[in-house]
Amino acid sequence: MLSKTAKFWLFLLIVSAIFWLGGINIRAIIGNDLLNYDEFSFRTGIPPDEENWIFRLLSFSSLFIMSSYAVVLLSAIVFLKSSKLNIKENAWLLMCAILFFAFVPVEIYTYYLDIKFYLLYLQNPPNHDGLLKIFGERIGFLKGVPYIAVLSYYTIILIAVFRPLHKTKTQLEEEKKKEKEYSYKYHMHEDDDLDIITKENQ
Repeated sequence: MLSKTAKFWLFLLIVSAIFWLGGINIRAIIGNDLLNYDEFSFRTGIPPDEENWIFRLLSFSSLFIMSSYAVVLLSAIVFLKSSKLNIKENAWLLMCAILFFAFVPVEIYTYYLDIKFYLLYLQNPPNHDGLLKIFGERIGFLKGVPYIAVLSYYTIILIAVFRPLHKTKTQLEEEKKKEKEYSYKYHMHEDDDLDIITKENQ
């Protein structure tokens, strides 16, 4: 059973993750308006007002996503510490943690680019060429690793729902019994070894 503290952080984790992933999807839809659908290139001939509006939406959606991610990251760390779940019983939780924390460096760097994008947008007038450069660097970072990260986050949801490799205490005890029954341990006995050496020398 989870403690009240663990339940609170789990609830906060779920709610913030919903806003975070939702914001990522919305930003992706907005960003697609800058790209050609048939190839990885920027659209030409976008009216300046429309392009400026897209930059505005990207900037503020990124701020929302960054703040949501900060809550997700904090709540995930505190939940894992406060839940005190047995990893052997809940191997699925370890899988989720690995998939999430493996991409923390990627998220931190891409959010650094988002901050640069936002600060550049605040300049008057906005530097459209610079904004497009940062946007292109972000979506092409490490050849699309941020998109792989998003797929991993949705995989975490599936793992948390179906909980593969979940084992009860009874199952773990049965496995330990089987290991004891079928395992062989060799113990060195110094006296026996000395006798063998003496016989060989004779």
